[in-house]
Amino acid sequence: MLRQLPLALAAGLGSALLYATALSGSFVGILLAYLAMLPLFVVGLSLGWFAAAFAAGGATLGVAVFGGMYPGLIYAVTHAAPCVFFTGLALRNRTWDDGQTYWYPAGRLLIATSLWCVGLVVVIGAVLAGYGQGFEASVITLLESMASAFGAQDQSIMQPAALVDLAMFLPGLVAWSWMLMATLNGLIGQFISRKIGQAKRPSLRLSDIEVGQVWIGVFAVCVVIGLFAPGDLGFGAVNLAIIIAYPLFFQGLSVVHSLLNRWGAGPFGIGIFYALLLFLGWLALAVIALGLAEPLVNLRTRFAGRRNT
Repeated sequence: MLRQLPLALAAGLGSALLYATALSGSFVGILLAYLAMLPLFVVGLSLGWFAAAFAAGGATLGVAVFGGMYPGLIYAVTHAAPCVFFTGLALRNRTWDDGQTYWYPAGRLLIATSLWCVGLVVVIGAVLAGYGQGFEASVITLLESMASAFGAQDQSIMQPAALVDLAMFLPGLVAWSWMLMATLNGLIGQFISRKIGQAKRPSLRLSDIEVGQVWIGVFAVCVVIGLFAPGDLGFGAVNLAIIIAYPLFFQGLSVVHSLLNRWGAGPFGIGIFYALLLFLGWLALAVIALGLAEPLVNLRTRFAGRRNT
């Protein structure tokens, strides 16, 4: 293990460097920063949890030394700590009496990703509601400041009503962006670990994603509170529902893949679906609806001749 620590530290410093490229403000820099989790995941999924923790610690220290304590704290909360936590979960396994090893389920990894954002939103919302002008009002003020900064002189780039509408969903949308970043970096990290022959767990399969009815119940409660509760409580509940829908979205994708496999769509058909998903926002809502329905109607088991993807 000690011989692997210099490699882990180098990966951590690479992560810090990728994270720092966002400070340039360029589009390329932001894209590179989107991959800042990748070195930590590669280390963790190929060398183990301790190596991931060592790399994350080195990366956090590097960001704090060269960028300041505040950027270091943000990096620790949004990159270092979650990478270590998710890696630890991903590497959990148990060998049963039948001699087969069972790994931490893909659905629970997605739920853990969602819960990380739930925790952040709850903490931030509680602080803003208790000590600021309120959770919702603070988000609206932030959007107004950003719109004024990017707009022409004395003119915002968005109408006030549009700002209020966007603010209603902004925390949840930001959380989705982060969760997608974490998921994609984790999947790429597993792919690289497998390609170099060092993967410590089998690769995840979309068909293995299972989200239980309890999670759906929590989602339903948040939706009801968001629809009827006033003020910051309703605002927070709406955004929590958006975040909680994330694992349901992937369960819906599993249903879609099963259906496309049954139809023999192949890679081309699946590619067309994802292209449509990228440009048609309402299609994501339909996928989430499939994810909600799956535990009740078991669509995947009804599709004869489905293949795992």
